[in-house]
Amino acid sequence: MTAAHTSTARPGKALTRLMGFLRTENYTVELVHTVLGEEGVRAAASGSPQAALWHAHHSSAPESSTLLITMFYLRQPGQRASVEELLGAELTSELMEAQILSSEDEHLVSHVDIRPISVPAHGVQDVLIASDPDASMSDYIPDAEHVPGVGNAPLSLLNNIPPIRPGSRVLDLGCGSGVLSVVLGASAEDVRVLGTDISLRALAFAQVNGEVASKNKNVTWKHGDWFEPAAEQEFDYLVANPPFVVGPAEIGHVYRDSGLPLDGATRKVVSEAAEYLAPGGTAHILAAWALEDQETAGQHVADWLPATGVRAWVVQRELVDPATYVSTWLEDESIDPRHAVGRARTQEWLDFFAEHSISRVGLGFVHLQRIDDETPTEILAENLDHPVAPGAFLGAEVAEYFARCEWLAGRDAQDILSGQYALRPTCAVERVSLPSSDATTSLGFQPVVQRITRTDGPAWSHEVDEPLLAILAGLHPRALPLEDVVELFCAVNDLDPEDFGQVLVPLIVDLIRHGMVIPAELWEADGDLPNGG
Repeated sequence: MTAAHTSTARPGKALTRLMGFLRTENYTVELVHTVLGEEGVRAAASGSPQAALWHAHHSSAPESSTLLITMFYLRQPGQRASVEELLGAELTSELMEAQILSSEDEHLVSHVDIRPISVPAHGVQDVLIASDPDASMSDYIPDAEHVPGVGNAPLSLLNNIPPIRPGSRVLDLGCGSGVLSVVLGASAEDVRVLGTDISLRALAFAQVNGEVASKNKNVTWKHGDWFEPAAEQEFDYLVANPPFVVGPAEIGHVYRDSGLPLDGATRKVVSEAAEYLAPGGTAHILAAWALEDQETAGQHVADWLPATGVRAWVVQRELVDPATYVSTWLEDESIDPRHAVGRARTQEWLDFFAEHSISRVGLGFVHLQRIDDETPTEILAENLDHPVAPGAFLGAEVAEYFARCEWLAGRDAQDILSGQYALRPTCAVERVSLPSSDATTSLGFQPVVQRITRTDGPAWSHEVDEPLLAILAGLHPRALPLEDVVELFCAVNDLDPEDFGQVLVPLIVDLIRHGMVIPAELWEADGDLPNGG
């Protein structure tokens, strides 16, 4: 490890000119796939630069296109004469002066990554994001001021942010290189975004990215710590990919370490976010929480929330042991856990977890909605650790979840029974049977369980019995209310409708929360689900 591998690039006018040039050369997601092919793109994403480079050199794409992708997407050396011929001597010189390019023998090497990204769910195509290098693509070692670019964290969060309504105000807390700000700012008409960060270097990258992506200046950048730059303002949306790494109260890397112990960064953002939301506004936070034995994410996060005024949905995507967690983040900063430095860091980190009785670390999202200030806070915590539907845009599910919760708020059992409902058309019934036999004779297949499962979005699944399936089959948003369906079923099966209804209502409420049963009021006249579900 040597300082020679850390970033020295100075984002500014030279980088802006370079990115403008790349746009004129159609440096797009399509071009990346044309040069690398699907296998090369996968190789790059998995941290195998040589494999990606092999695919680039065996591509039939024009040499100029291949040079752009290998230089700025894969960040591999390019022959100096070829680079100067493509970029021009003046721009090349300017980039070298800004230390965006440097000379190695007869080659030039880029000290920035420039990635085109498209986010169809938010209606955004081919936004360019410049950042410090991706450490997985070379021997680059992230230093304390490292600014990451397009990675799994912002892309995952974007997939969990609902569609932004036109005219909205958005706060991107800890904006880093500006991925979220730039994408969301371009996602709808008249959206105004405030991107904030404690890192001046991050804001320098963000300003370049914002300027290249949007000429309407709808994104404002402010320097400051935590919520300070947003003081006395309210937003329709708050998004945050905070420095949420769980560990000691140290700052080794500004982009991931908060200086707060354990999960203090996530706690701070979650506990204070509602103060900056307009009525009905929502927050969407990439989060981590440190759990003791037998403690759940819901119990842990509930302590962070105010007593009133917030509706919270905590979605845990992963639960990992401390050793796995530590190894993952050591590799993130290019430290080999097998070597002396890595072994020492592992020991210190695991000792810290043990001192605080931490047995697991949960990773996921916290979605918040500001509700009436006098209404008691409500929280639902769930594990979404199963595969979701391919290509699912979970941001639409988040928006629909809050709409369903708002519909349920204040309704009692009789209100539920009086309602009309639709069964989501993407629900499927699964019946599982297993062979049943004694020592000598096969008895065929015996039913074990049956479920109703959504084949879209988060793919929630509920065990159901035949009576519940019969009730669900009788639902229609413009036909009988639920209580009449219950009356008919009970009359046919000689059951007491009052007793049956008492058992049924909690089950229906759970199915409403998971979007399997849709109240008629949330079902649009043409039969489509709200928010494009």
